[in-house]
Amino acid sequence: MSFSLSGLASDQTRATPTSPLQLIKELPQLRLSYDTANDWLYADWRGRQTAATVLEGSELIVATVAAGKYNKLLNDNTHLTIMDVTTEEWRNIRVLNRLFNQGLQYLAWVYSPDPQGRLHTDYSVNQSAWPLVLTFEEYSMAAEWLRQY
Repeated sequence: MSFSLSGLASDQTRATPTSPLQLIKELPQLRLSYDTANDWLYADWRGRQTAATVLEGSELIVATVAAGKYNKLLNDNTHLTIMDVTTEEWRNIRVLNRLFNQGLQYLAWVYSPDPQGRLHTDYSVNQSAWPLVLTFEEYSMAAEWLRQY
C-alpha cells in the first residue's frame, strides 16, 4: 500500500491551547498532523482499529516521515477505543524499524485505554532495538519528554 503526499491539507486545528497542529492527512481511524510549535508529527489514532486500519495508518506515517524528514513522533492512542487486532496480525505489521530507517529518532507513544492496545504497544516497544521509544499514560507527559529532544 502506498500513499501520495501531494496535495496535503493545510487546515489548522488545536490539540491543546498552546500546540497548533497543521493537518497533513485525515483517515477515519487516524488524524496525522504536524505540530508547528513543537516540531513533531502528531498521530491521533481514533475509534476501533483492525489490522487493516492500523496498517493503512502506519503506512501513511512511514511515508510522511520519509517525505518530510521528520525525526520526532508523538503517537497518541488515547482516543483509540477498541484494538481488534490479533497478536499474530500485530507482529506482522512491523513498522518501528521502518520509521527509524526513514529518519525518525524519537517516539513518544501514549497508551490506549483498551487493554489489547496496551499489550500490542508494549510488544512493539520491547521488540524495538531503538532506545528512544518510551510509553506514557498521558499526552502531557509524552509531550514533556519529547520536547527535550
